[in-house]
Amino acid sequence: MLLATLVAALVVSRILIRPLIEPLGVLNQVARQLAKAAPSLELDDTSDQESEQIAAVFQNVSQHVAAHIADLQTEQHRLEQSHDRLAIVLEAMIEGVIAVDRDERILLANAAAVRLLDLNSNRISNHPLWEAVRLPRLQELVRDSIAGLEQHRLEFEVPRTQSTVVAVVSRLPGKPCPGAVIVLHDVTDLRRLESLRREFVSNVSHELKTPLAAISAYTETLLDGALEEPGINRGFVTRIEEQAERLNTLILDLLELARVETNNHAYEIEPIDIGKTLVASISEHQNIAASKNLRLIAVQPAAPTWALADPGGLRTIVDNLIDNAINYTPEGGEVKVEWHQMGDAVSINVIDTGVGIAKEYQTRIFERFYRVDRARSREVGGTGLGLAIVKHLCQVFNGEIRVSSRLGHGSTFTVRLKAAAPVAN
Repeated sequence: MLLATLVAALVVSRILIRPLIEPLGVLNQVARQLAKAAPSLELDDTSDQESEQIAAVFQNVSQHVAAHIADLQTEQHRLEQSHDRLAIVLEAMIEGVIAVDRDERILLANAAAVRLLDLNSNRISNHPLWEAVRLPRLQELVRDSIAGLEQHRLEFEVPRTQSTVVAVVSRLPGKPCPGAVIVLHDVTDLRRLESLRREFVSNVSHELKTPLAAISAYTETLLDGALEEPGINRGFVTRIEEQAERLNTLILDLLELARVETNNHAYEIEPIDIGKTLVASISEHQNIAASKNLRLIAVQPAAPTWALADPGGLRTIVDNLIDNAINYTPEGGEVKVEWHQMGDAVSINVIDTGVGIAKEYQTRIFERFYRVDRARSREVGGTGLGLAIVKHLCQVFNGEIRVSSRLGHGSTFTVRLKAAAPVAN
């Protein structure tokens, strides 16, 4: 009897509890499938109305969740593509870019910024700006920009690289300000060119003023009465002619230098037999060398030597080098011009036994208007532009010029050009 009662109780309890347990099972299935972000729910067959209603509600919720997840995944993919494109653009920029948050912590810095500021690439991202960039003026500029002050631009010199950089800081929009972006521009070459331009204008003014002042002084002296003095007037007129010729030479050299620097296409670079140009220049300078009791010698190779150059430009190079060698070699000395081919290059050497150039001046003699001995340069009629013209012409011809010299033991100027295959006449 007791056993029958217990069995009956179990059956009744199962019948009564089953409507409560089945929805919980359905909820358990739904939870597991939602956790897997299933686009649709696949539930076991249910015989209970409440379970069917729960399944229908969660089926609808599941579809909305799946659609939202798909939208989020699409947006994530779009953002990743946009991030990749932005990263490529930033790395390709020659300007440096640094982004910082409101606490001046670096969020990103491209390769150009690392190079311009000479930074340690391992100490950039998520590091404070003051720790990565040891430039107090730049830190102050960023701090002022985030605070909303007017200062947004700064020019400074990076100590170790000696480069000049301009920083422009832009405050990011928002309240409170979320941070700032620093854009860096390398203006080292621009400042150097500006300095060269100022120096060039100053030198040109001085060089033009000197002969003009001499001409004016001689003319005034003649007009004040020396014109009537036979022993003086002719000498003064000769001095005026010399200064006018010097002025004309200076102007011609300035025009030649401007032509070389601004228009490389003015020269037609082609294979030429350089021996013909060199021999012609040497022959033209023989009388000048003889008047100073100098030996001007040509050392020719056995076979013709061909190089890529412009005949007129090469003649200008050789004329300037031989002129300098003659002007700075004392009487009784020797100037030798030799040329030869070695591999894929042709070398032209102008060797003299002149006064030589001290080592500390050898890196500057190709600058415009630079003179080692200004008094002697003017005495021999130099304008200070000849070697600058030679250097630029060598660059136009994709060549180079070097100097080897010892003070008191003469100088050797070597022009190297690209060799060329002979051309049949």
